[in-house]
Amino acid sequence: MAVIEAIATQYLEADAASVTFSSIPSSYEHLQVHGSHRATGWSGGQAFYIEFNGVSSNTYASHTMVAANSTAMGQRLDSQPYIKIYDGIHGSLADMTEYATILLDVHDYRDTNKNTTVQFQMFDAITHSNDVRATFGTGFWESTAAITQIKFTPSNGSLLRGSEYTLYGLKSS
Repeated sequence: MAVIEAIATQYLEADAASVTFSSIPSSYEHLQVHGSHRATGWSGGQAFYIEFNGVSSNTYASHTMVAANSTAMGQRLDSQPYIKIYDGIHGSLADMTEYATILLDVHDYRDTNKNTTVQFQMFDAITHSNDVRATFGTGFWESTAAITQIKFTPSNGSLLRGSEYTLYGLKSS
């Protein structure tokens, strides 16, 4: 049976440039992040960047598949300084109270014999009235370093007050 334990939660009481989980314990097999976020640069679309261990060199790749209303689209980015994800809050008519959700899995985060891989899902809130999106994707960090830090940064503006992220550790019992 798997054990899932909350390691840390960060709830923003004020706007912030980023959210970082540091000093991640090495006692788990995998990590998972649940988030509800929004950024000040949301109009017309908002991307988020993920970095590990404070490294922002061109050693990341990400691949996404987006279902936007009735249109499917994909994106592949190689040799980037981050893993790029979308939160789904798109369009100029987005609801000001709406936050998108994210579920991020970091597999074998402490295995120093292989590069780090992630998978993620993001969704609009149900009340979105303009441009509904669901995004699925994968990411890769070309490094065998154990993950000790995860940072989330919006591509535009700041994370808004009320954004929340929880880091979980997963292990076999």
